[in-house]
Amino acid sequence: MLSPVNNDLTGLVFETHRNKVELNDSLSKLSSGKRIVNPGEDSGAHSQVAKIGSKHKRDLANLQNLQNLVSYSQTQDGILAQVGEILHRMNELATRALDVTTSDGDRENYNKEFLELAEQLEELESETFNGVNLFGAGAFSADKKQFIESLTTHWLKASEEQIIQDYGWTVDPSDSWNLIVNEKDTGGYAAFVMTSQNPANGTADVIEMQFDLPDFSAPHTQPASTADRVVAHEMVHAMQAQNSYYGDIVGDGASSGKWFKEGLAEFIHGADASAASILASNGDDYAALNGAIGTGNETWSTGEQYASGYLAVKYLHSKIQAAGFGDGIKHMTQWMKNGFDTGQGAANSGIDAYFTAHGGIGYAGNNAFLTDFKGAAGQAFVKNLNDTGVLANADTGSIRGSDEGGGTALGAQAVIGDATGTAQSAYVEEQDTGSLTALIDGAGLTYDLQSVDTITISDVATYNLDSISSAVATLGELELLLENLADERSYTGANLSRLEKEIDNLNGKITQGELAVSRIEDTDVALESNRFATRQVRMQSSIAILAQAQKLNIGIQDLIRGIMIGQS
Repeated sequence: MLSPVNNDLTGLVFETHRNKVELNDSLSKLSSGKRIVNPGEDSGAHSQVAKIGSKHKRDLANLQNLQNLVSYSQTQDGILAQVGEILHRMNELATRALDVTTSDGDRENYNKEFLELAEQLEELESETFNGVNLFGAGAFSADKKQFIESLTTHWLKASEEQIIQDYGWTVDPSDSWNLIVNEKDTGGYAAFVMTSQNPANGTADVIEMQFDLPDFSAPHTQPASTADRVVAHEMVHAMQAQNSYYGDIVGDGASSGKWFKEGLAEFIHGADASAASILASNGDDYAALNGAIGTGNETWSTGEQYASGYLAVKYLHSKIQAAGFGDGIKHMTQWMKNGFDTGQGAANSGIDAYFTAHGGIGYAGNNAFLTDFKGAAGQAFVKNLNDTGVLANADTGSIRGSDEGGGTALGAQAVIGDATGTAQSAYVEEQDTGSLTALIDGAGLTYDLQSVDTITISDVATYNLDSISSAVATLGELELLLENLADERSYTGANLSRLEKEIDNLNGKITQGELAVSRIEDTDVALESNRFATRQVRMQSSIAILAQAQKLNIGIQDLIRGIMIGQS
């Protein structure tokens, strides 16, 4: 019988095969450097590595995005450096043009070079990086300049003067005023004001006024535009924050007095057309229109709410006048300002306190007035305005128009005065052109690159060197442009600094990801080398034993075969 021998031999063959598999496994791990060569060895670890590897590739792509933004910002800064050289040369030319001994021919030559340099500045404004605008260019670039110019030369000044006259407020230019003109629509409101109140004294130390340029139709000039009405509206909010306990305008520590804030802002320019339109569309439902005021504290977003607040202030204006105070609502706003200026606190200077101090007006407080306005008397007041054609006439309903103050009817384009000059409120021009973004993580978060604007001469017809007087004005403009240039270059510096930090952070994430994969996936070379040596010895031993066993098997088989032949 050959079975016992064959069984032992079969076992040796299997053992040799197993040693070969193990040896090849060690060899694969040593040659690849990977502990996990195929998913079957450790499916969980393999899954982890796959996820981390996918994130790693995204991070590498994000890193490239950020590096591209670095190049973008560096290009911006390089061009702004050129702008600086041009402005310094223009400044030099303008200074030379002031020399009374300079001939007309020389001044003309200075002016030619000046205008050529101005043209270069304008060309630099349209520079791109890989097809992307480098500087605030885009569909609204020209509109923005026009809008800013109207703000700074007319609208702010005119609005301030009107509010000072009609509400008795003043401007504190020492507060931080930030004027932001967005070249993209941020959604929500066309314009709004945010204030940061000082809890110690209730003052508005920081005032931010924001306009979304796409919400305004060009041209942004007088008298074609009605954007000055929006500016006046927002200036009411800003100045009210400086002249009253804005955070507690009622004085009860709970009510926001939204109706009063928005109603005053609408009354400065009038909103008759809005009220008339709403009544025409709702079938003259006065209860609905007056009731839209609510408690006066809600978050407002509808036209009905603003129209209701406007009509409530007009109603209160008439009530104060009827009580013998000819200034109407100005009597109230100035009284509140005086209380604010003397530090009497919101409880003694708010709406409730005003009604208490002037009992002849007939209201116990804010809530009593709102109840009256929403009731029969308030509805009758609005009905009379509508029935007599006051809401539909040529006057907007402004506090200074013919409907309220007599005199000339003020339409939408004339309701804000024509004052020019520098506004008392200090401001800082900022912009948002739809900043470049880079994806910085797999969740879809983005890195926003702060927008940078280039510097150009706004009007070469005004700013040139064709005369000494023009040169004087031009020097003043160049001084402002050089200041703006310093601001813009600080933006590029800030951008580069932020980008470098972001790149450092992302490089750190990439490194940690690589280490995580290494800890999971990489083989222990020392351990696997030891295993390889051990398995190699075992393999060699198995082969040697198998060879000897095969030899012995053959010998035994020959012996048995010989015996069997001899017996036969």
